[in-house]
Amino acid sequence: MRSPTSAAPESAAPTSSAGTPYEILVIDDDPAILATTLLTFKEAGYAPTGFTDPLDALMFASDADPTCIVVDLKLPGIEGLDLVAAFCALGRHAVILVSAFVDITTTVDAMRLGVDNVMEKPVRSDRLVEAVKRALVVLDAIPRQDILTFTRRERQVAEYIVAGLRTKEIAQALALSPRTIEFFRGSLLRKTQSQNVGALVASLIGLGFYPPVS
Repeated sequence: MRSPTSAAPESAAPTSSAGTPYEILVIDDDPAILATTLLTFKEAGYAPTGFTDPLDALMFASDADPTCIVVDLKLPGIEGLDLVAAFCALGRHAVILVSAFVDITTTVDAMRLGVDNVMEKPVRSDRLVEAVKRALVVLDAIPRQDILTFTRRERQVAEYIVAGLRTKEIAQALALSPRTIEFFRGSLLRKTQSQNVGALVASLIGLGFYPPVS
């Protein structure tokens, strides 16, 4: 990644349909890398927002306008591709995965989830900016669609919710933290437009979810 004093790419950054700079989301648990990446995008003409907490980033992205998300694969508290799948399942963002642990299997799995690009760390800043620019151009050409989709983890959590398990029990069954389960529960509530857990259970059953087979 280039130093903060390097020149930004010459070509202009694309803007949103409202004519304002895209608010690029960057997720990295290393504060130094995050700060440098945010400065890179700011110099390139974007309005970057950074997160070190992946669940905070996902909460933000769930209500954000269409944009590009640059996310590190290895983040604490959540499996990398689960997070990527959740971003992609929102159905309105371009997603670029960056990681020091890129291999063919990870790349193929990420592309199948809907990732726009997979880049290996350390990433040259000009290459990262150009990758975001290309992703946004493609994103801008695609009509926005709000489709009710569920990630693999959301489906697993949904099945246990229908079975009547509590947060700690679901977390133990899936080997995840209770906080992660609470996030997925909140995501399911938003996607099904349910006001409470009782309404969520009814919605999930109506969508064809059943308790997992023991």
